[in-house]
Amino acid sequence: MTDKTTMTSVERALTVLGAFQLDDTSLSLAELAQRTKFYKSTILRLARSLQNSHFLVRLESGRYQLGAEVVRLGEICKRGTTLDRLIMPVLQKLVEATGESATLYVRKGEHRFCLRRVDSRRTLRDHIREGDLIPLTVGAPGRVFLHFDPGIAPPMRRGAVPANVRTDATLPLPIVTRGEYDSELAAIACAVFGAQDELLGVVSLSGPINRFRKREAQIMGETLLDACQRLTAELGGNLKHYAPRKPGGAS
Repeated sequence: MTDKTTMTSVERALTVLGAFQLDDTSLSLAELAQRTKFYKSTILRLARSLQNSHFLVRLESGRYQLGAEVVRLGEICKRGTTLDRLIMPVLQKLVEATGESATLYVRKGEHRFCLRRVDSRRTLRDHIREGDLIPLTVGAPGRVFLHFDPGIAPPMRRGAVPANVRTDATLPLPIVTRGEYDSELAAIACAVFGAQDELLGVVSLSGPINRFRKREAQIMGETLLDACQRLTAELGGNLKHYAPRKPGGAS
């Protein structure tokens, strides 16, 4: 099958899903054909693939309704949009309070994706940009994903930490790493959870390693933890993940 043929099939499948409107509970084959302008044979072929992927369900009556996968993606989109709407004021306040750059990461496969970023006003800072992809196996944000995201394969969770890297990877939150992503940089990261107890994203403070000594890291970590707890509460998440840190935990 050529790339062009694949794209045509995908576009047609999306057209079938897009035929459903807000008040529809189910649609017949004839209704789908009328709305998509496709032959019934084409819709039957597409419907079989969509059923296999749980995007469509065929009822005993022969009618079709949207499947569980559509609902799941809809929930992800809704929560992601809500987090995106709430996050910028939080990042801005974190920069004002700590003087360091603040970033929201979300997971994309085996990478963390920089979704939103507010830079430190200081001349000397790290230079992560919105849209950057960074492996999950390096840095404090990646370690939070590795700990809390059940969709990450076990071999990846066992990624080795270089012997010269000082890291507080034991969790509870927040977690601090120094010199892991870059030998001159440090980061503090904390998770944000949603209403279904899922990890929605990771918020990080980052900057030159000499500004993240034990005392500074402890103060910034408390500020970051408070911000993430507030975000999680606003999103309907459970605060159980934010267990108390032992004294001196942010080293």
